[in-house]
Amino acid sequence: MKPPIISLSVPRSSEQLELEPISPQSLVSKFWSDYHSQAPRKVISVLPPILYESLADSELPSPTPKALSYEEAAQQCRSDVWAIIKECERTNNKFSDAEFDIEKDFASYDHNCLFGIERACDDDDEEQCAKPGSVHRIPWTFENPEFVANDFISDIKQGTCGNCWWLAALASVRLRKQLMEKICVARDEDCGVYGFVFYRDGGWISTVVDDNLYLTEEDFNQDVYDGTGKRARLYKKQKQTGSEALFFSKCGGANETWVPLLEKAFAKIHGDYAALDYGWAGTAVEDLTGGVTTVIQGDRVLRKERLWRELLGSGEGDFLFSLSTGSQGNKYRNGLILRHDYSILHAVQIEDELGNTVSLVKIRNPWGEKSPSGHGEWGGAWSDGSEEWTPFMMKKLQHKFRDDGTFWMSFHDMLENFRWIYRTRLFDERWTATQRWMSVGVPWLGGYLKKRFIVEVQQEGMVVLVLSQLDDRYFQDLKGQYEFILHLP
Repeated sequence: MKPPIISLSVPRSSEQLELEPISPQSLVSKFWSDYHSQAPRKVISVLPPILYESLADSELPSPTPKALSYEEAAQQCRSDVWAIIKECERTNNKFSDAEFDIEKDFASYDHNCLFGIERACDDDDEEQCAKPGSVHRIPWTFENPEFVANDFISDIKQGTCGNCWWLAALASVRLRKQLMEKICVARDEDCGVYGFVFYRDGGWISTVVDDNLYLTEEDFNQDVYDGTGKRARLYKKQKQTGSEALFFSKCGGANETWVPLLEKAFAKIHGDYAALDYGWAGTAVEDLTGGVTTVIQGDRVLRKERLWRELLGSGEGDFLFSLSTGSQGNKYRNGLILRHDYSILHAVQIEDELGNTVSLVKIRNPWGEKSPSGHGEWGGAWSDGSEEWTPFMMKKLQHKFRDDGTFWMSFHDMLENFRWIYRTRLFDERWTATQRWMSVGVPWLGGYLKKRFIVEVQQEGMVVLVLSQLDDRYFQDLKGQYEFILHLP
């Protein structure tokens, strides 16, 4: 059945002038066309023109080595960075990213790099709509800036953005140096250009950013007389220097910069920082590694010993894990924050001084420290200060009581207190990938679309099947009222 045709009319005097009939799909297409510009791209133009047509293959896809897609994106990223360095040297200017210029955006009060098209807060309401106080480059903010120290093992601290899901994933991925080096492809700290690679919609994409970052505090008040500049220097030292001065996420080290720059690049490919609010840690691990996530409900694990074996190998194995507390209950449960994501850093099976075998999991809250109310870390057995921590076990696990967001708990308690376990399978060069995308029109009535995928298995072997839709995080303000749900037969 064809969808009905909408006829639009407008009154004029005593008569009505009927317009050309317009189908629902034409209205939707016209709306989206307003965001496709041939001019230098603005923040809202993160969607390529004829997106769906470009995804709908006319021929069957051919298998591609998993590493090939990454190498193409990484090489493009390196080429972009080298071209920028060359231009910076020619003009004797540091790099400024015209596509995501937070300095200009901040000075003009547009805040397009901060917020989406639909803004949930009033720009005039300072309490409701938190904004940074200033924008400055890394050499201005950090006394001895260093992109990374100690192979990415420094702590991660969440800032004003509600992206605990992404930081929880990053805290797990950072433990594998080779994965982080695949993301952070190229840079020149003198020119202020940094290139990164992320995974989205079945392939790797690259982006570059400059070294401007948002700071929490405003610049020193110019109306205050300070003839010697001493007060301004003291103000900058106390409020605008080091990692703690940043408005968004930061490294635990006072002079490390990889976390805020990586976060900025991730915000850029999604249009703005507000697009990073709320999500699932498993999805973020996919975006950072190209893996595939399976969601397991904690109280429904069938073979706990199998899950435990996978956790034990999570340090160098085929999987990365992260957790979510879910939303059942009040704000807190046994010290844990509800509706919040955590990282699994390590799993061990050891004997205590009595010879008893203990299965423990090391977990981290992306906040980096407890909330003002004292919540954020597990408060039961094996929590900091609990009776399980004898001097013998403290030494064996090299554990110290700190307010750093990191804590231990038993495998049993983990299953009891976390609602969701995100298990992300990683792929290396041994894997071959193929994909097929299709586009669909917006139906007039809700129902099942006659779209199917048929898979023919001609050779025995391990296969991972993924049924996916486009990542809507980078166009969430343009989704409209339509929603498609995938169903397995």
